[in-house]
Amino acid sequence: MVELYVPSRAEFGVRQAWLADPGFMSYNAGWNLDHPGYDRVTGCIDWPPDQWAAFEDRLLQPADRHGYFYVRDTITSDYIGHAHYEVDAGVANIGINLVPEVRGRGLGVAVLTLLMTRVWADTDAAHAVNEFEDDRTPAVRTHRRCGFVPDADTRSDWGRPTRTWRLARPEASS
Repeated sequence: MVELYVPSRAEFGVRQAWLADPGFMSYNAGWNLDHPGYDRVTGCIDWPPDQWAAFEDRLLQPADRHGYFYVRDTITSDYIGHAHYEVDAGVANIGINLVPEVRGRGLGVAVLTLLMTRVWADTDAAHAVNEFEDDRTPAVRTHRRCGFVPDADTRSDWGRPTRTWRLARPEASS
């Protein structure tokens, strides 16, 4: 089982290690990003402690605009990834990433389901979207299983084609 957990500043070293791990960040490699500390070869992002206060402030802001969570294994209490959302103009842009050691075990569906439960409970977003390449088969499979539908077109804003996957807010049952 997994759960979403809002990290404390004392636990930010976990995120720092993930962002510096080429295995964890492999999905992020090769993009045309203009982001301080981004390594295009590995996908890693430098996240020094002098940036932690701003991140901590963001975690304390209202959940109707954004959320960031560690994914915790409820049996071992290990942090095995992270999940996040940011709402803009009624759309929740989401993302999940699990440590390489636990990938391929079906946990992505559980994590995405938990994340969407939070998005629908905490925000008024009409849709949730995630964007990634068609050849990321595990991501495609996970999003399909959670009811996401792919947009027809691909685009290449960051150096290679990506597709947006979309999920509409469930209708309230009467």
